[in-house]
Amino acid sequence: MIRYDFENSMGFVVNMTAKAFQKSFDIELRKTAGVSLSQWRVVGALVIQPGLTQKEIADKVGIEGATLVPIIDKMEKEGLLKRKPDSSDRRVNRIYLTQKADSLWESMVECALKIRKSSTKNISENDIQTTLETLRKISQNLASFSEIDKAVVSVKKINRMV
Repeated sequence: MIRYDFENSMGFVVNMTAKAFQKSFDIELRKTAGVSLSQWRVVGALVIQPGLTQKEIADKVGIEGATLVPIIDKMEKEGLLKRKPDSSDRRVNRIYLTQKADSLWESMVECALKIRKSSTKNISENDIQTTLETLRKISQNLASFSEIDKAVVSVKKINRMV
């Protein structure tokens, strides 16, 4: 059997780091702003582009629509956002932040900056920038790999049909 050192693999370390970021950020957001990490993601998407549909928000934050619905429902109940029917298609709701969410945005950003500062303690700015550049390149490589993999699967399916 081939041995593989999971704990020192890049994927494992990146995944564990991401989980640590998410957990720390969620704790800080709940403590300081009274919102969850999931709610932060929704607010962040709507700060960038107000009036998104639920599907558009789900796509932007990387979750399934069915997972997003209870988050949106809770946020609406808490007065953080409101649904408005789309002017051209009444079956579609557009989502907008309320004044309450707007007033929390600054404290949410402060939470993000606090976690960034804590996570990069004793790391030079140069090392941080190198890490970010490297992670972006890895992400691009994996996106290309995934696209190539999808193309191979499609070709195999076509070949089976012929």
